[in-house]
Amino acid sequence: MTGRIEGKQKAVWILGLNHSGTTIVWKAFRKDARFLCFDEPLTPDIGLHFPRNNIKLTFDEYINLFGNDPDIFWGLYASIDHLQELDHEFTVEQEHYLRTLLGQADNVVVDETHLHLHLPSIKHISPDDYVVHLYRCASGFVTSHLRPNWSRDGSIQRRVVRWLRHEVDKKLFWSRTDFPPGMRRDDVIGNHPQSKFGLMLAEAGYDSNRIMNSTALVRLLAYWHYHYHYLEREGPKLFGNKFMSLHYENFATSPAESMSDMYEWLNLSLPAGIHYSDVHAPRPPFKLNNPRWTEAARIAGFSVEELETLL
Repeated sequence: MTGRIEGKQKAVWILGLNHSGTTIVWKAFRKDARFLCFDEPLTPDIGLHFPRNNIKLTFDEYINLFGNDPDIFWGLYASIDHLQELDHEFTVEQEHYLRTLLGQADNVVVDETHLHLHLPSIKHISPDDYVVHLYRCASGFVTSHLRPNWSRDGSIQRRVVRWLRHEVDKKLFWSRTDFPPGMRRDDVIGNHPQSKFGLMLAEAGYDSNRIMNSTALVRLLAYWHYHYHYLEREGPKLFGNKFMSLHYENFATSPAESMSDMYEWLNLSLPAGIHYSDVHAPRPPFKLNNPRWTEAARIAGFSVEELETLL
């Protein structure tokens, strides 16, 4: 396997929190044969599937590169654990793994939901490349976690059970202190001021005691707010005009226009004949006009202006 060739490549990093549309934007780039696209290379999910694909069929690139010799992949692969998402540095193994992937083609796209705070380390291994900060409105992000979509596949009994869970999630939306099963934010966010994220909030000037002793709604809003502002503050400092912010709701409404803008930013021509009919508008936030959204966002650190522009 080759290493990174300095000055040769154009890498595009799509960074967004989970449930923010990173895979959908990644798939839009994947339609262009000039790009080699890696879906969440640090996710532990690859380790659960490789050398098989996942249900979304987003692991083709790993299988095509390493499927004939899985031992090479296992010698490189270095996943990220939940709490490490709150660090700023890659391990030596993760850096080597990412450099190897970046060295596989002239133009590479990587989407990741675990690396907001690793922006300085991305700059270290990919200094001349591009970063897209993809974000959903805060209420949409929270809704996707506290009222996740439920599958209508399977037997009637399974669908009934899922529907009942969905109804429970709706009733508990404003008051629950835990996260629904499978959302994978419990270990990262925590529920105590002395947790890793709680201490980070306090250091950044948030009311960590109040936030971390509040509902899951408030803690998710604070998690979104902290990560949004970190990327918006540090991204331009580190990457200058090679940093772009992209509101997912805008992308989903006008994907062709958004992709045209990104290609112009990348100084690349947009291939003819690519369609984005697979891009759909996200589900709207849960009861956005309810004043409890505003109450929770204020606790989470949103300013009066941000209640109008970001919530």
